[in-house]
Amino acid sequence: MQNKSIALMIYGEPGSPKNALTEEKYKKLATHFIDAGFVVDSVLYHDAVADKLEKKLLNYGAVLVWVNPIEQGSDRKRLDSLLMKLSNKGCFVSAHPDTILKIGTKEILYKIRETEFGGDTRLYDSFTDFRKRFPKDLAGIRILKQYRGNGGDGVFKVDFTNVKNDIVTVTHAKSGSGEEQMTVDNFFSSFETYFSNNNFLIDQEWNANIINGLVRCYLTGATVCGFGYQEVNALYPSKNPGQRFYFSEDCGLFQDLRQAMEKNWISQLQQITGVLNERLPVIWDADFFINKINNEDPKEKYSLCEINASSVSPFPESSIPYIVNEVRKRI
Repeated sequence: MQNKSIALMIYGEPGSPKNALTEEKYKKLATHFIDAGFVVDSVLYHDAVADKLEKKLLNYGAVLVWVNPIEQGSDRKRLDSLLMKLSNKGCFVSAHPDTILKIGTKEILYKIRETEFGGDTRLYDSFTDFRKRFPKDLAGIRILKQYRGNGGDGVFKVDFTNVKNDIVTVTHAKSGSGEEQMTVDNFFSSFETYFSNNNFLIDQEWNANIINGLVRCYLTGATVCGFGYQEVNALYPSKNPGQRFYFSEDCGLFQDLRQAMEKNWISQLQQITGVLNERLPVIWDADFFINKINNEDPKEKYSLCEINASSVSPFPESSIPYIVNEVRKRI
């Protein structure tokens, strides 16, 4: 018999009154689950209670997770351990920790560099490698991204155009950060910590077309379920981050991207990563630069900025029926 009970897991301090059933970002999703015959509960996650949650969560058919401990200055070790235990005992978990590692870290930008939406992307797996190759064979402006991050944390615009004068200009995408100038030696020293614990840095070509904004393609499993359009982001000179607007999966503005994603690119991503349909998250997204606004060829029009596979919220309302139907299939 299908276990039609759903836990919507969000972050909260022990004793917090936060509730996913009443929070703006999740209450419509909870209502749709209830209308579809599911029993829905809100569950607060905190590392301090992770061990106690396992027994409780095993009573649910599915645990949908909107928790990102990195935002609180922690890591995912305890959360991932809990989710792995639940999954191994038959509970459907989304997003699954293995899936996040395969498609939700910045390494995926390097792995898909030769697909139709890829680009000039490099990976440095040690500080020695980084010091040797960056920017010896590069010029101009690059984007450096740490292995795991969120909200612009660990994403840097690096301008080496004045390197002959021993000046490197670095802009951190994290909110509240500004432009900073430093010597080449100081630049490298400041990035050494990003290689601790066998982590690495991803290096992308700076895309000046960011002035056109970003398209966020939302997906449920292998199906496009909506879009977002983000105005100019923080790394563009003299521009403040703009609003995000949401559109349904049928929006005519982005049907070229939808067709390219569903016909080719998602299957390419799965072949590269080994992530099967049943392990794709019930809500995830891929962000794209708009390189040539009126170009009819999506390969030339768009290029990938990044993929988000965990804690994706808010999401367009059009995605909610897709999420409910996907969970019904998975459990």
